[in-house]
Amino acid sequence: MFDIFWERSLAFLLFWGIWMLAPLAIDATMALVYMVMVYIFPESKERASIPDLSYLPYVSVVVPVHNSADTLFKCLHSIVNQQYPLEKIQIICVNNGSSDGSFDIYSQFQDTYPLTNMNWISMESAGKSIALNAGIYMIKGDYIINVDSDAWLDKYAVLRMVESFEHDPLLVAATGGIHIDKELGKQTRFIDIIHYCEEIEYLVAFNVGRRYQSLTNNLFTLAGAFSAFRRDVMLKSFMYSERTVSEDTDLTFHLRQYQMKGQARMACISSAIAYVEPISSWSKLYSQRVRWQRGEIEVSALYADNNKKFIGGLGNYAGRMLVVDHTLAFSRMTWTFLIPFLYFLGYPLQLVLAAFAGLYVCYLILDFLYFLVALREAPVVYRERVKKIWWVMFFLPIYRFITYWFRLSGILISMSEPGNWKTENPVQQLREALHSTKNGLLNKVRGFWVKE
Repeated sequence: MFDIFWERSLAFLLFWGIWMLAPLAIDATMALVYMVMVYIFPESKERASIPDLSYLPYVSVVVPVHNSADTLFKCLHSIVNQQYPLEKIQIICVNNGSSDGSFDIYSQFQDTYPLTNMNWISMESAGKSIALNAGIYMIKGDYIINVDSDAWLDKYAVLRMVESFEHDPLLVAATGGIHIDKELGKQTRFIDIIHYCEEIEYLVAFNVGRRYQSLTNNLFTLAGAFSAFRRDVMLKSFMYSERTVSEDTDLTFHLRQYQMKGQARMACISSAIAYVEPISSWSKLYSQRVRWQRGEIEVSALYADNNKKFIGGLGNYAGRMLVVDHTLAFSRMTWTFLIPFLYFLGYPLQLVLAAFAGLYVCYLILDFLYFLVALREAPVVYRERVKKIWWVMFFLPIYRFITYWFRLSGILISMSEPGNWKTENPVQQLREALHSTKNGLLNKVRGFWVKE
């Protein structure tokens, strides 16, 4: 009797442990490590030790422009409205293939602020990497700050960046904190809930995830929307490349491997904030996450040490990312397909539903703890703003589960298609695939009848 009980217990633990509890345990362990480190070493403690600067260096802000007529004025206004001397800011706008009135907006802004040091470079072909590189070659400042034309900066963003660089001579590059440009809690439509989930996701990603990466000097991506660099370090690098769909991550890995000598480091300065427009639709969210995931895989593969065996490869940062994020992706996939299938294998429906409910509660607790730690580091005004959407936490596990599937799609696409910045609407992709299959079958049928 004992043997039968032991065998069943072992089978139960192996089944649930390998396919369900293992990914959850890894997620929980990583979350605990992140939160403890960030709680013990908050950025606010570092910032309190930074004295006021007696000298403010010259900075160059590069803004790549592509069909940005609707957002460019607000972006440029946020730059000239900084709590930083305007005479020490150079703005370089690089137009790459715009077909709208972006230049007219630039001209209008220049007329409104004639004393601003501004330059416009126009390039015929589209390409963010090429535009950024062209702008970087025109810089005059000690520091380079890249800002997307559809983003706008908090008034202390440039000052916070410069303070961090001047205080820490070992800091070679930094990313700012990214948040969405939306009034939180005012509306409760479906798309608004998606935006609120996106905002909390960014809050946790930059105040916890990238803060932990900063503490361990393993920053994964210098966010393309808002990042800063020392001039000499950037000019010695290969700058931005088009060999992957994630040029910002590629540059981050390049700096880590070839430019960061000795104790040099990169960091996330979450108190330097840029705001971006929220995702406008599910298809845009899908496209964004597929590109992020695809870029992560492409860059990790480029910098992974292929000569090391599996265990040795775990010592490589890219190797660890591939194991944790991508290998476990396929075990997480079973949560969707295997758990419902248990019902058809004779498991009670109550047990199947309880399994889903248990996973939801576990991840809800994790997200709630992440949220509390991230909120602790946020500015007081922003903290009050985010508290208005505390109830979104109950939707967050579902939101993360959906975006996980988008990311999984990115893994599969990276193995089957050439790199591209744009990923189609998933519904449109399905329709085109079905249409193509239908046409193929009809052509075969017609060919059969013609042959007969």
